[in-house]
Amino acid sequence: MAINNKKLSMLALAMVLSWVLLLTSNVASASNLDVWSGPGCNNRAERYIACGCSNINLHGGYEFSFNGPPAAMYMQTGCRGASVARFNGNARNCNSFPWMSMFIQC
Repeated sequence: MAINNKKLSMLALAMVLSWVLLLTSNVASASNLDVWSGPGCNNRAERYIACGCSNINLHGGYEFSFNGPPAAMYMQTGCRGASVARFNGNARNCNSFPWMSMFIQC
């Protein structure tokens, strides 16, 4: 019985390590959006890296780093309504912007 528990523990550990590697490899290659409180690209900053929808809290300026997955920008929270802009490459703007959410398409 002790041998089966040891094998089960090793299997569980291998599964957890596989998930960690999978998650870190996706984050390392994902596109991201840095936003600042402003004015411009100054002061407090936040970074959005998650695939899917993220609400944007700061609107002073932004920098999108394209690493494969494109992103769509929305005027409403929760990625509701039609997207009003798309990023398929690097972009930076140190002026205020109106987008309230974005969807990184991983």
